[in-house]
Amino acid sequence: MPGMKTIDDANNPGFEAIPDGEFATEEMRKAPWWVRLALMGIAVGLVTVFVVGAMLHPYEADGSPKTHGTHRQLGLPPCSFYSATGMPCPSCGFTTAFSLVAHADLGSAFRVNSVGALLAMYCFMLIPWSLVSLWRRRVWLVRSIEKVAIVSVSVFVPLMIIRWLVLLVSLRWSGQS
Repeated sequence: MPGMKTIDDANNPGFEAIPDGEFATEEMRKAPWWVRLALMGIAVGLVTVFVVGAMLHPYEADGSPKTHGTHRQLGLPPCSFYSATGMPCPSCGFTTAFSLVAHADLGSAFRVNSVGALLAMYCFMLIPWSLVSLWRRRVWLVRSIEKVAIVSVSVFVPLMIIRWLVLLVSLRWSGQS
């Protein structure tokens, strides 16, 4: 629009157009209701994930951490990839790693699945971020939620695949496959 500009920054997460030369008012900086609802959903969803993770038992009978299979405690079927190939899938150990993080056993979580542990810690940090953003009524410290989501997926998916390939090679070399 002539004479108007869209402010795409942390001070205007709704991306409203404001007249040139004017500063966004506090009301204009407020995140729209749907953004605040999404922030609430993120916080509630992730708290639920970690509460469930804390309720699971990610340890063997001897007290050592499981390497995978914790998801079976949720009534889920065995990993079909593992059942068909005898090899772990790219996400084998994610539930166990999340549960170990929920139990504050970070060392074991990293030994079980380092990428799963990193993702769990990232998700854990999203809880206070979501709540602070919700309380402030605008997205906190983030210019674009979409960019953060794209970068997050672009980082975690390749890390997961690389970790999986390294695991498969190490299993081949050790003769366990």
